[in-house]
Amino acid sequence: MGERSKKQLNKYQLIDMGHALRNGNRFYTEANNQNWNDLVKEGFATKHPGWEENMAYFRVTEDGKKAMNLSDHQIGKLIHAFGLDYSKKPYRNYYFSGKNIDDEWEDLCSKGYADKDIQEDGIYYSGTLKGLRKVFRRNISAEYFEAI
Repeated sequence: MGERSKKQLNKYQLIDMGHALRNGNRFYTEANNQNWNDLVKEGFATKHPGWEENMAYFRVTEDGKKAMNLSDHQIGKLIHAFGLDYSKKPYRNYYFSGKNIDDEWEDLCSKGYADKDIQEDGIYYSGTLKGLRKVFRRNISAEYFEAI
């Protein structure tokens, strides 16, 4: 499954995958956990028998790790939203996509790097503090972010 699937990861899948990777790449839960079983179907995780009946542990695959990352194009969109392609410091925080949903921005939203605001004239995406820390500086404060 070398290329990333079109399926976007949901917030809970990202949280659980991150938890697994921080804990020896194992996540122990009910064997019928829908989020993890969807990840297995996509090739983003593997499923192994648990120690108890109806339980399993899941591991994130290399494709799963890649799906958690951002593409260079997505990073470029965040940089543009913050105005960092024109300035050394962020001075704005929006990206207008018209009436069309942008799949890359939707993925950024699902990963917590952006938010979406649907207005009458179209869809506005904005970066989150997590997004700004990804493209600018990790130690940016919430107060600095709110002032943009």
